[in-house]
Amino acid sequence: MSLRQRYRGSLPADLHRISSAPLLDEWLLEPDDQAADGAVLTGVISGHPRYPDGTRVTTSTVQQIEDEPANGIGRWAWSYSTGLLRLGTCIDLPYSRGVPL
Repeated sequence: MSLRQRYRGSLPADLHRISSAPLLDEWLLEPDDQAADGAVLTGVISGHPRYPDGTRVTTSTVQQIEDEPANGIGRWAWSYSTGLLRLGTCIDLPYSRGVPL
């Protein structure tokens, strides 16, 4: 799958730091039940300055997601609450790919 964006625009300015970004593992993209539209990520985070490793988190609305490694860059997502995240293992990739941003 190619890059999906909630709003067309440029890539995150910190994408060059993907190798040092926090990791979200056991993730799932699901509809945002707090908003009329959009999607959020849930998963187990590690390496984030605000959350202890192993904490299950729900992000704010996902603005951009790339769930297939490309051009030497792994899976990643960006939201306002967590910033840039590396994505580890998805618990249901076909489901996540069907959720609109």
